[in-house]
Amino acid sequence: MKKILWLVTARSGSKSVPDKNIKFLGGHPLISYRIQSAKDTQLLGDVWVSTDSEKYATIAKDYGAEIPFMRPDYLATDEASSIDVVLHAMEYALKMNKKYDYIALLEPTSPFVKSYDLDKAVNLLSEDKMASAIVATKESRPNRIFIQKENKYLSELANNLKTLKKKLGRQLFHKEITPSGGFYISKWDAFLESKSFYTETTLSYLLDDISGLEIDEPLDWQFAEFIVEKKLFEEKNIK
Repeated sequence: MKKILWLVTARSGSKSVPDKNIKFLGGHPLISYRIQSAKDTQLLGDVWVSTDSEKYATIAKDYGAEIPFMRPDYLATDEASSIDVVLHAMEYALKMNKKYDYIALLEPTSPFVKSYDLDKAVNLLSEDKMASAIVATKESRPNRIFIQKENKYLSELANNLKTLKKKLGRQLFHKEITPSGGFYISKWDAFLESKSFYTETTLSYLLDDISGLEIDEPLDWQFAEFIVEKKLFEEKNIK
């Protein structure tokens, strides 16, 4: 059976929502949702948390994740990229002689991705011999024809709409998708070669609106609280 490394990235602090990654949502710290969903998959693997905070590390351990190292300061800045954080973890795994077939990046800000979706995504990636990776996506709204650069006048938008010869309606537009932030999964060797989750053979995994929620701003947090309060998210209880 192939093995996967689930890497949950949780840098301390947050400008938009203070200490967002450990803020309580539905009685549990935000990071615990990603740890639990990874633990509940049917796949063989490990769940690691990469953090620069001893406090975050303790919380992650309490929810069953491993903290094999503390993230170095140079990878805990605003300028540090997620790719560098992933490569750092992969290099550590190789140093420890740990062998994996897949690397997965899970960010705490997408708490409603189910373990079922993680299992299915890895299976799809495994079945597609041409694919290098699979990334969670969601439907993009509105259609790009209704978007223009910020300007005093809506001239670009007006020109876009002139090209439409039929009555406006959603059914006339092709569905467009955008990355949701829900997960990024790559074949191990493919990631080491490309150093990216995005290649010409990256698969899309479309999530629903709730699973596709990414918490970036205070309003997103309020929506997440609404989802939990109204029990719109169904997953195993966080342990």
